[in-house]
This record gives sequence, C-alpha cells and structure tokens, in this order.
Amino acid sequence: MAADLEVAPAAPAYRVAYAPFSWTGFYIGVHAGGDTFAKNWLAPYTPNNLIAGCTTCGSQIGSHTAKSWLAGGQVGFNYQIAWFVAGVEAQVSATRLQGSGLGGLPLGLATFNTNTNSLGTIAARMGIAMDRGMFFVKGGGAWANDTFFTTTTAAPVFTSLTTTRWGWMIGVGGEWAFWDNWSVKVEYDHMEFRRQRQTLQPVGAGALAFDYDIEQTVDLVKVGVNYRFGWSPGPISARY
Repeated sequence: MAADLEVAPAAPAYRVAYAPFSWTGFYIGVHAGGDTFAKNWLAPYTPNNLIAGCTTCGSQIGSHTAKSWLAGGQVGFNYQIAWFVAGVEAQVSATRLQGSGLGGLPLGLATFNTNTNSLGTIAARMGIAMDRGMFFVKGGGAWANDTFFTTTTAAPVFTSLTTTRWGWMIGVGGEWAFWDNWSVKVEYDHMEFRRQRQTLQPVGAGALAFDYDIEQTVDLVKVGVNYRFGWSPGPISARY
C-alpha cells in the first residue's frame, strides 16, 4: 500500500529578475562648465545717431569675444517609450562673460563693452536610450541678460543699457544613470541671438542716446548631475 502512495508535487521554482531601466519622470539638477561669446556691433542710420553726428553709420564698428565659467541648475521631464525618450528641459546659468573692443564714433575712438550676466534655455529633448545610457539632442529658445556700454577717448561720454535678449539654441549630449535615480551628463549648446537694435542711454553730462545693431553667439560646454523623481527598477519574482 505504501508503494502506491502518490508523490507530492515539487514546489514551483522562482528566479529574481529586474525590470528594465526607465528614464520616465521629472528631474532636477545642477551643472557647471565654461562658455564663450562673440559680439558684433553695427551703427545703423537712425534719428538718434544722425543727431549725434554719426559718420560711421551703415558699417560694423566693433566686435569682441570672451570666455568664462558658468554654473546653474536645470529642471525637466522625460517620458520613455521603448528606446525613444522625449522630454522638455529648462536651465539657467550664471556667468561672467566680459569682452570689449575699439571702434570709431563721431567724437573719436570708442570702447564697446559687453557683460553677459546670465543665460538660459527652454528646450525640447529627444533621446535614444540604451538601458542606463542615453544620447540626446535638444532645441528651443534661449535668453541672455546683457549689459552693453560704451566710453569714448575724446570726451567723457558714457552710454549704457542692460537688457534680456531672446534667441534660439541647439544642443547635443549624453547622460548615464550611475545609481537608480541619479545620473550624470555632458552637454554642448550653441545659442544664436540675431541682430537686434539696442538703444544705449546717456549716462552723465555730454552723452547722447545712440543706437546699435548687435548680433551675438554663445557656445557652452557643461557637466551636470540630475536627480529623477521617477520609477526606479526593482526586483520581480518570476516562476519557471
């Protein structure tokens, strides 16, 4: 009778697997790096400039370049479908880009100065995910907070203007998730601010308002760290 007893079935076996990594979620982060700019100043034919006796109107009168550090933060959102990642990101950076150059004005040689105090972008991002690695491109709007001012050598004439200019940007980079919700990225961005008319206001006696058409480009390279408020991969028990 004992030999005819049925054998109890074996307990099912389990193995632990992990869900695939996902870039989906909101994130915040910080970054640091370096940047450069190039500025071209032109004198247009305008009533302000004709009153000032402009003799160089219609031509480029000055240009300069500069390089500096930058540091700031970013916030954004990613959504991943299979290997494709789409998102949006806003960033702001403090910087100390300062450049100057000599040019001609009715009262003699003038020094044209530009200080870029801060930069920012609002851009769409598209990426190709390879598990914890991602290659991305981005594009959208850019802004720069600039101070333009001039001084002349023949007389104590000083004009100045602080303004925020808007343009466009494109960028490319790579990101690596080194620990669950933490990732590190390297990025290059190019910002273009097409020719815009700026009226520098007189500062002190003897100065007159003067108009300039100023065009500028900014290039930057940065390294950043992001923390993502999203789903983190965890263990899954699978029966086999």
